[in-house]
Amino acid sequence: MATISVNILEAALHATGDPLASDLVARLREQAPTRARATRPYSRRAAYELYQRKAAQGDQPRVRTDGYPGLLATLRAAVDDQVIVHGVTFADTVYLVFTDPARRHCLGVLRKRRLVRGT
Repeated sequence: MATISVNILEAALHATGDPLASDLVARLREQAPTRARATRPYSRRAAYELYQRKAAQGDQPRVRTDGYPGLLATLRAAVDDQVIVHGVTFADTVYLVFTDPARRHCLGVLRKRRLVRGT
């Protein structure tokens, strides 16, 4: 994965109605991520199959992932041949932002939060 500037995602995040994208935009206004990286473009079908398996496996005991249903529905129906997955990392949360290769359209967002003991 290559290191990126989160600025390249802003237009795509603002243009989508995804509540997790809005959550990420708000978080970026308050705090800089510790790391932002991106994959090379790969097939939408491969992304769908990979994240469908991950959703079926479920979360680890101390991690909660939000956004699988919406993301999987979009990947299944998307007309773009390829996607890029961007990992935006904060101390307690990682956002995975799925875009078209031009980074103009946000296809979906997953939010992986570390759970504090007792939650």
